[in-house]
Amino acid sequence: MITNTNLCLIVVFSMMLAAFARAEIDTEHRGEIMVEASWYPQTAAYADQKNSFIYLEARPELVIYGDAIEAQVQPRISGGTAGDGRIDFREAHVTARLGDADILVGSTILFWGKVESYNPVDVVNAKDFSRGLMRSEKRGAPMVRLSWPVGPGQLDLLAINFAENIYPGMASRERPALRIANGASYSGRAKRDDIANAVRWSGYFDDIDLGVSWFRGTGSAPRLLPQSDGTLKPDYSHITQAGLDMQYLRGDSTLKAELVRRSGQYDRLGTASTYRAGVFGIEHNIYGIMDGDHDIVLLGEYAHDSRKDLAHSGFQNDLTVGGRWLWNDFEDTEVLGLLTRDLDNGAQTMTVSIGRRISEEVTFEASARGTSRYASDPNGTALQNDSAVIMTLTYRF
Repeated sequence: MITNTNLCLIVVFSMMLAAFARAEIDTEHRGEIMVEASWYPQTAAYADQKNSFIYLEARPELVIYGDAIEAQVQPRISGGTAGDGRIDFREAHVTARLGDADILVGSTILFWGKVESYNPVDVVNAKDFSRGLMRSEKRGAPMVRLSWPVGPGQLDLLAINFAENIYPGMASRERPALRIANGASYSGRAKRDDIANAVRWSGYFDDIDLGVSWFRGTGSAPRLLPQSDGTLKPDYSHITQAGLDMQYLRGDSTLKAELVRRSGQYDRLGTASTYRAGVFGIEHNIYGIMDGDHDIVLLGEYAHDSRKDLAHSGFQNDLTVGGRWLWNDFEDTEVLGLLTRDLDNGAQTMTVSIGRRISEEVTFEASARGTSRYASDPNGTALQNDSAVIMTLTYRF
């Protein structure tokens, strides 16, 4: 079947052949292979769920350089015991220089935002939840992006082809009680072949890093509609969002914020509404502890949503506190601890992780996540038994 993504890739490779046939080229090969083991110590909430999983993923990457053009191709090949294997493209695009402007055509992953816990301004890419609703990964979004310098920053104009989310299977943890069916439905002005429009300006004013964005198109946060066969079907809506993200550096501290106003988004009960949301945070660096070898970054963030307990994200009145301990050693050892608490119902998540290099090519990361009082959270009831221990080994080449 030729999907929108595959059709976009055909166009990209046609452009590559035409452009590189007339230019001197150079190539670079790189990539990574990742093996992940996860274990859920608590009894599964639903009969079909497993308690442990192995996940494998390979991301080979090819970059081709020309005089004023560059192509990048990075497929993702994944599989494991949680569900079906998958092959898709994180990156598959051509970038060309046109005077002072750059144009990108193809599939790519973008990130908008500044804060750590939750990024309401970041709306371009669909999500892959195949390993669970608490561990999303971005999918490549087919798009055309035109960028050029404006003032002290860069202006991006985007036309984005819609892609659906990927949801966990029946064996997975971190999923709803009912199976999420393949396929989707669309309500209002939303549609499967929608081309979203977006604009973002990002730049610096002295110690202030600022981003202003606008997005209109089919959003990637659907409601889940019960079906007659006992499944849930994702139903997407057409959204319009204005966003602002900012970061202010002052000495050893950083103030951060993300603010949005979005219309057309389904809330927790499936009503499309207009709302305002924001995340406000602070980071403070403490340098040279323990004989001057280590640094600590302390952070705190607060999330608010005007819909209160109807917020689809679950971040309606939440506080996140934690810290990152940087060892500054040869192995790049780093320890991160975060506690997120819903101030309305007391549901909270505690995560501790450690990562370090084993060699030039191999890195290791281990994390433990504990959940409590999720039964009191209307957005997280199904996840109340999904505390997890996760270990990841990554080989880069």
